[in-house]
Amino acid sequence: MSEPTSASEQVSREGNRALVLVSTAVFLTSSTWFSGTAAAPDLIHSWRLTSTESAWLTISVQLGFIAGTFLYAFFNLADVFNPRRVFFVSALLGAAFNAAFALIADGLPTAFAFRALTGVTLAGIYPVGMKLVASWFRSQLGWRLGILVGALTLGTAFPYLIQTLGSQFDWRTLAGTASILALAGGCLVLLALSDGPFLKARAPFDARMLWRVFAHLPFRRTAFGYFGHMWELYAFWSMIIFYLGARFQGDDLSTGTGLSLLAFLIIGTGSLGCILGGWVSRRIGEKKVAKFSLMVSCILCFTSGVLYELNSGLLVALLLIWGFFVVSDSPQFSALAVRYCPPQYTGTALTVQNGLGFAITVISIQLTPWMAEILGWRWALTFLGVGPLIGLYFLQQLPENGE
Repeated sequence: MSEPTSASEQVSREGNRALVLVSTAVFLTSSTWFSGTAAAPDLIHSWRLTSTESAWLTISVQLGFIAGTFLYAFFNLADVFNPRRVFFVSALLGAAFNAAFALIADGLPTAFAFRALTGVTLAGIYPVGMKLVASWFRSQLGWRLGILVGALTLGTAFPYLIQTLGSQFDWRTLAGTASILALAGGCLVLLALSDGPFLKARAPFDARMLWRVFAHLPFRRTAFGYFGHMWELYAFWSMIIFYLGARFQGDDLSTGTGLSLLAFLIIGTGSLGCILGGWVSRRIGEKKVAKFSLMVSCILCFTSGVLYELNSGLLVALLLIWGFFVVSDSPQFSALAVRYCPPQYTGTALTVQNGLGFAITVISIQLTPWMAEILGWRWALTFLGVGPLIGLYFLQQLPENGE
């Protein structure tokens, strides 16, 4: 006769199930994030865009996400309303706006509008997904969020894989596929997930929390460390395909399919970085994992011009390592933010931190192709190393013991 299941074991089992469900939903819904970026090589030819103009396909989503985070944070949406419903409505609207991009966009202005609106809805996906995970676990959050951010990373890279496997389809079909995936992710959270036992009571609306979450010094230092990390992350993700295109110009890998596959592998390997980094954080803590990740990606940033001249195999191997570490610190910053923010306003704090972080990505994403026009793509990624340096400085100011 089997032993009866204790209440704590039951909660743990349900928590693990919730983690899988939320991570799967984030993976599906985040496929809309880089739909425009993955389509950029095709749209450069179809709409006769420059590389700087094509960067706005990514920047538009970032700008929308920034606006969305401040909208969600100002109204405390993830704390005042049930976060599962906030996630579902955001996924539904995101799928609709991304589908409009696929069906209607006929040039950069309309594409910019629909991509920006998609970005607004993503503010109800990533930060809210983190709150949903936090509502199920009180300890080892860096490990659990590592799985979640790994799913986000894989979802972000997924449009490149769709483009590779479906090379016979045009970009509109591929973007439309991402909308279907996003809708499925929203339904999964609404219908298959229940509220976590540590979900705080609905907080009252307080617009001042948009800024008051920064009153606590450790949270502020965590946020500024995260901002340095974000300076590098999305510029690397969105521009790596152009760096590769310049390096392998004329080689077998220079085909659209070859570059898309490489971009998927380099970005997608970050999902392993998030998961393994989270696993290691259980033993050495979130701060040490984040510091090591920042150090590795900082070195690779500053040496990217030298790496450019290496043989193809070694270069790709080092770019895979870069892709692994460029995002492995992200869930650790989120876990630290949850630790140091007001507990009843976790959703607002994560949303504000994400919003400001993504505002910084707009600058670095726009500067990177501008640097490429001046210095060439060989050196264009070098200046991204400033971000990890800043992140290391602020991370060093945090206490070791999490007090």
